Amino acid sequence: MKISRLLDTKKISETPPGQNAAQENVRLDEKIQELIEVIGQSAIAPEHSAAYEAQIAEAFKESAFRAKQVAPFQALDRENNLSREELLEGLEKLLAENQIDSRNSSSHVVKNTFQKAVNFIIAILLIVFGFAMIIMPAPPSFEMFTVFYFNPNDGVTIMDLVSLLIIFGGVLLFVLNFNKK
Repeated sequence: MKISRLLDTKKISETPPGQNAAQENVRLDEKIQELIEVIGQSAIAPEHSAAYEAQIAEAFKESAFRAKQVAPFQALDRENNLSREELLEGLEKLLAENQIDSRNSSSHVVKNTFQKAVNFIIAILLIVFGFAMIIMPAPPSFEMFTVFYFNPNDGVTIMDLVSLLIIFGGVLLFVLNFNKK
């Protein structure tokens, strides 16, 4: 039985980008406890045990190495007050000092794509929800406060203004999502 089958790697790797490291550590601790329970319940030959230990050690080394490797690039990306020339020089220096391979860059691209897709879906939902609030009839208790009357029976209510704010928030999220570098 492979370690990757024992650990449900899908659940560990599906951590949303915004979650903090403490929650990821708790999830990893749970999976390690499950692994310990499975190992305790099965009889493992010594040669298989050594192979599993090597696989686990390699996974931890690779994880730590990947985090150390990407951190300087993320720090350079966070610095907003640098000119293009300074950014180019910093990137050139980082690329000369660090070895980056396609696995690291592809995981970063996948993470950013997932984040953009979630932001896109949230933006569309906000826009649709805002328009639905305007179009759908509301209970009289919500339409009690009218800001501007078109005629004695109709006008702009507080609920309409809140709906417009929700639509604006969705459009802003939509624009900012595709305006990122």
